[in-house]
Formats: sequence, C-alpha cells, structure tokens
Amino acid sequence: MKKPVSKKWFSLMVGLSFAIILGACSGNSAPADNPSGTADSGQATGGEKEELKTVTLNIVYPGDPQPDQDNVTAELEKKLAEDGIPVKLNYQYIPWGDYFQKLPIMLSTGNQVDIMWTDPALLGTFVKSNSIAPLDDALAQFGPDIMAALDSKYWPPVTVNGMKYGVPAGALGTTKGYYTATIRKDLREKYGLPEIQTLDDLVAFAEAVKTNNPEMLVFNEPPAAFHRGEVLQSTSLDGIVFNYGTLKAEAKYDRPDAMEDASFLRMLYDKGYIDKDVMVGRDIRADFNSGKAAIGGGDVYEYNNYYRNIAVEGAEVEFIKLLLTEEPYMPTTTWNFQSIAATSKNIDRAIMFLNWIQQNEENYDMMTNGLKGVHFDVKDGAIVVPEGVDATLIGYAPPEWMWQNPQFLKPKASDAPDFMQQLQDFDKSTELMSPIMGFNFDQTPVKTEIAALSTIENKYKYGIASGVLDPEEAIPQYSEELKKAGLSKVMEEFQKQVDAFLEL
Repeated sequence: MKKPVSKKWFSLMVGLSFAIILGACSGNSAPADNPSGTADSGQATGGEKEELKTVTLNIVYPGDPQPDQDNVTAELEKKLAEDGIPVKLNYQYIPWGDYFQKLPIMLSTGNQVDIMWTDPALLGTFVKSNSIAPLDDALAQFGPDIMAALDSKYWPPVTVNGMKYGVPAGALGTTKGYYTATIRKDLREKYGLPEIQTLDDLVAFAEAVKTNNPEMLVFNEPPAAFHRGEVLQSTSLDGIVFNYGTLKAEAKYDRPDAMEDASFLRMLYDKGYIDKDVMVGRDIRADFNSGKAAIGGGDVYEYNNYYRNIAVEGAEVEFIKLLLTEEPYMPTTTWNFQSIAATSKNIDRAIMFLNWIQQNEENYDMMTNGLKGVHFDVKDGAIVVPEGVDATLIGYAPPEWMWQNPQFLKPKASDAPDFMQQLQDFDKSTELMSPIMGFNFDQTPVKTEIAALSTIENKYKYGIASGVLDPEEAIPQYSEELKKAGLSKVMEEFQKQVDAFLEL
C-alpha cells in the first residue's frame, strides 16, 4: 500500500516547486549542464542570440602537414568568423605509420583533441572505450547542412546502438564484387583485341602481352581479393567470410570456390602473367607508369592516378570493371569519418565547423583546395591551376576524402576525361547492401586464438593469393592449421556477436 503524503510534506513540496519555477524564470539562473559538451551554443537566456566566444578546435589527422597550411588556415578562420563561427583551427598531423598507435594514447592520456579522423576499426574501438562522443543532439541542432548533404545510406557505418559517433564522408566507388584495373589501351588495340568485358577477355589480353612483349610484366600485382560466385564479405581474418544469403560465418578455405579461385590465380602465375618475384616488395605503381607492366590493379581512383602519371610515350590507358560475384554488393558505404573526442569541451562548435564546410561550394572549395587564385581556380566546372602559377609549387592538397560531398565534388583539369563519370557510375547498379554494415567484431574474448591465427595467415595467405603456392597442397594444410589454432572458437564468437547485432 502506498504511504500517503502528509499535509506538511505536501506544503513543503508545493513551496519548493514554486521556488523552482521562479528560479527557472529568472534571468540570473545558472545554466544547466550541456550534454553536447559546450557552454556557448549561441543561445542567450530567453532565446536571444548571443555572440559566441572564440574557441580552439584541435584537429588530428593522419598524414603529413600540408604546404601553406598556415595561410589557408588563417583565411578559413577569417571566413568562419565572418559567418558567425569564431574558431581557431589547430591541426596536428600524425604519420600514417604511427596514427593507429598514437591516437588512442592521446585520447586516453587527456591530450586536447576535438576532431579526429576515424575508420570502422577505430570507431568501434573508441565507442567501446567511451573515447568518442555521440553526436545526435549536436547534429540535430547545428548540422543541418551535413544532414542535407549526406544520403541516409552513409550513416549506418557510424551508428552504434542507435547513436551516431561520427560524420561520414560521402564516398563513391565502394561497391565490391568486381575485378577492377587499368590496362594499356594502346597495346590492346595494337593486338586487335576487343574491349575487355570478361575474364576470358582479360586472359586473352594477358596472353597477347606475354607473347608480343615477353620482357614485360603483365599484372603489376595479383588480382586483389579475387572471388567469384556467391556473395561473401571478407572479415578481418582471412579464414572467415560472412555469407549474405545465410547470414552465417563460414570457414573460407573449406568452401570449394576457394580452391577454384586460387587455382585461377595459380594459372596466371604459372603462365608468367604474375611476376615470379611477386612476394618481393617493390613499387607496383612505378612498374605500370614506366611501361614495365600492362595491367595496373586498383580502383577508379587508382585509374586516375595512372592516367596522370604514366610516362610512356604514346601510351593510352582505360579502366576495366568485371563483375565476378552473382551481383555487386556494398560492405560499407564509406570508410572515412570525422569523430569528436568525448572529452572535447567544444562538441557543438566542432559540428558547426564541419557543417560550415558543407553549407556551400565556396566553403567546401576553400577547405578542399585552398585559396582561390593562389592554389586553385575553377574553369568549366573543373579545378585548374591559377594562371601564372607554377603547379609544382602549390602542394596544398588536404584529404578531401575525409569530408567528401558528392554534390560539391569537382574534377581536376589533370583528371582522366572519363574519371568523374566512372566514379559517379560505379555504384549505380548496386542494390545489395551488407546486412552487417556498421558491425564491429570485438576480438577481446578470442584474442589468444586470433593471435595464433594471424601467425598462420602470414605463412599462407599471400602465397595463395599471388599464385606462388600450389593451392592443391597449400589450402588443405592452411585449413587444417587454422582449425588447430582455434578457428571454430573464433567463428562461434563472431557469429554470436553478429546475431546480437542483427537483433538490434
């Protein structure tokens, strides 16, 4: 039975409530705690707009400092202030080789970090350790242009338990299921071969290259992640794949198609289409650009790089895209995010800054290309070098792929003529999205087994993928060693976590 409230307590509660109401109406009331991590969202008491104080945003990116960064940053800060967002931008670049080790240490030791680049692996780790902040409230209030710029398909990779932990880049060209490469079009036409539309066409081209130019390499690298038939998503472990049809994890090397795919690669190696020294590290891009190789592996971005850099007189290049799986599929819509540290005192301001980039083309171009007339100009919708400026002295080329907006993306005058169309068309026919997009496997429960599996992977994975190892011998050995090292236990844990993810 609920205990009745006495008149004395009732009178006290009414008086207390009245005092609270008066306090809430008073202009001298203390501000409530701000869950978005900032004390100045731009709203004064009573709803009046107040002038924001200048804050410093500490931005941590992988890579090397940009040439002329200070001059560009000064102009960015000036334009941001004019637009009502007074900030100082403090960039810190960490070399790629150190980024994945140093960033977690910075976050765990109290370094001042606001905005940082993350990818699916980092984001999953940082959410688990409470190192990055959920951004839903800040995005709802201060990110309207971000939300308008990005299709809904881009948000699942940054969403964990219903909350957004990053601002994704609007990536293009993330579809899988194809073999993509750049080939020497001039050689194909010289040999009288049709456009390459099938694997048989590709092998015929390889044979023609080897016959007519025996000194040349054919492939500058083995076909990467080569798989035909049923749609299978690779995982962080070579021995485990995820089947879209069954929603189950499977042992990759127990599947018959693993032997079939490896046998095809072995055939390319035996015929000399893959270099006998393929396991020795070398500059594969230089092999193609110098004319040493006739097929350069890589996606549409790599094709554009080959077009720009090939140094063979009379050489022409073309992009090929061959569907290998039953249908194209998309494991993720984007790999690159900008997250905000949970310890940041300026979460709202950080979102204001990221939103400002997406507000209009002028802002986006300044962030992406630098100062107009100094680092770039726009002509016929393309980014060009300003008249009278030495292109080799510009250098400023920040990582647009971190904040890419497909609506504002512009070709460069040095791009392949069909690059932008190839990029925009790449995902158009893709309807199959990964059912586990945004899933991050927590390896902690099976970290001992994973360490053992990784050691075994190093013995077999690259040899099989390059055709160096005979699959008839290597695959049974590899499969057996993986099982002895605990593959089944890892698969069970993976499946358990996937099932829980799918139930959300």
